[in-house]
Amino acid sequence: MSDVAYAKPIRVFHSIFAFCMLTQLAVGTLMDVPEVEGEHEASTWITSAFAHEAEHGMGSVEETLGFQVHEILGLVIGGLLVLRLLLAMTSLPGANWRKLFPWLFADGRQALKDEVQSQLSSWMKFKLAAPKDGEVVARSVHGFILLFSLVMAATGLQLYLGWSTIAPQTMWIELVAEVHEAAVTVLEALLVAHVLAVVLHQMQGHNILARIKP
Repeated sequence: MSDVAYAKPIRVFHSIFAFCMLTQLAVGTLMDVPEVEGEHEASTWITSAFAHEAEHGMGSVEETLGFQVHEILGLVIGGLLVLRLLLAMTSLPGANWRKLFPWLFADGRQALKDEVQSQLSSWMKFKLAAPKDGEVVARSVHGFILLFSLVMAATGLQLYLGWSTIAPQTMWIELVAEVHEAAVTVLEALLVAHVLAVVLHQMQGHNILARIKP
């Protein structure tokens, strides 16, 4: 393994992305969602509403500041994810997509299986291997975080384009919203596991933060 675990662009990206994601999750939890209540008609699978489809008119629901921040920050995160995908096509240390998704390849799946089998008993005791001995699992977690972030961003963009403040949501938009919320739930679980692993590494003297700080 290279002495440089993560290239400078990846380390800078990680800090910015982590800040934006944690802020977004907090805003998403605390914000009020502007929504017109009402029953759906049979034809509401087709998205008829677009974000800001009209200036607030009769019967519209005012967007809250939290919701507007959530929209803007979501677009920023989407842009960051596009940048990360571009970085994944490079050979920078810690960037390549083959490292993020080892389970897509036979050798990667075998390496992941071997690492899990060799360390599972230690994990049960909350003991983690040194970072250099746990690269495959760690990078896989990063990959899943990126994957579910992409699902969250893609569905969030659809909601940005289709969420109505002047009419009940279509069935399609409600379905997209459910997928969006499910992706957020999985992402929150992954982030908790990721942060817990970092804390345990630090407590066990691995100084893992030195590998990722910008």
